[in-house]
Formats: sequence, C-alpha cells, structure tokens
Amino acid sequence: MIPHEPRRLGYYANKNWFQRAVLLVIIGLFVVGLLSVLDETKQRTEEQMVSLTVRNMRTGLQLAMGDALMHQREHEMASWVGSNPVRWLNTIPEGYRGECSGDQRRNLAAGEWCFERDRRELVYQPRHVDQLRVLPEGSTAQCEQLSWRVARAPKAAASGGFVGLRIESASACHWVQVGR
Repeated sequence: MIPHEPRRLGYYANKNWFQRAVLLVIIGLFVVGLLSVLDETKQRTEEQMVSLTVRNMRTGLQLAMGDALMHQREHEMASWVGSNPVRWLNTIPEGYRGECSGDQRRNLAAGEWCFERDRRELVYQPRHVDQLRVLPEGSTAQCEQLSWRVARAPKAAASGGFVGLRIESASACHWVQVGR
C-alpha cells in the first residue's frame, strides 16, 4: 500500500481565497445596487417635497382669496400679483433664504429657496439638477432651477366677474425620473 501524503495547507488557503473573492464580488454588487436605489429615493423625495411645498402654497393662496372674498376685500387681491407665495405657508420651507437679487439667485446652494425681488419669482435650486428637463417633451436641454410666480388666473370665456389668482410655474422645466 502506498502511503497517502496529506494535503498541504496551501490547498485549503487557495480554495478559501476563491470563495472569499466570489463573496466580495457579490457583496460589492449588492452594495452598488443599494446605493443606486438610495440615490433614486433621494431624488424622488426631493421632487415630492418641492411638489408638496408648492401645493401647500396654492392651498394657502386659495384660503387667503376665500377669506378676502368673505370679508369683502377683493380689491386687495390685485396687489398679491407678483408677491412672495411663501407668505401663505404656515412654516417656511427648509433652506429658504428670503428675498434675493439676480446674482444671489444664480449662486443658490443645492436645496435652497429664495424669492427674487426683481423678477418677482420664487426660486428653488434642486439638489439633483440632472433630473430637470426643459419642456416640451423630447427636449435635451437642461435646466438649472425651478421657479414659480403669483399671477392672475386666465378669465373664463363667459365670465365677466372675479378672475382670481394662481401660483404658476415660471420656468419651462419639469422633473424627469431616472429609470423610467
């Protein structure tokens, strides 16, 4: 009988090295996938936060118009055109800097808001600028900021009475979702 020589330690070390390498590759791919999902979630959260803030401003404007109508102060609503829509929020948005000039507007940090007094627009600097596109659909141009203004609502065709106000987008930009 030929004696069987025991396997050396190097055999097991090489086998374990390969298993560890495969495990590290799998963990790395999992981490990259999680980071991608986290980034997409941050982008969607930012879009929803901005949308909700603008919706709350619109609701506040409607409540203020209703209050003015009930108290027969319709004449004061005309002066609201071009005003800062943040005035109709109970709490100011996170990152709001107040009034700003055109130069300050261009230098807003990501996630900051300001009301540009010269153009009479509320401006938001998105954290993810690469998610903004210029309208119409299919355009490849990119936007840098989103903006809104308080404007007179268009008259209804047959109405000769009160027109009203609305908060409308002042930029030709909209959000585009990655992966959609």
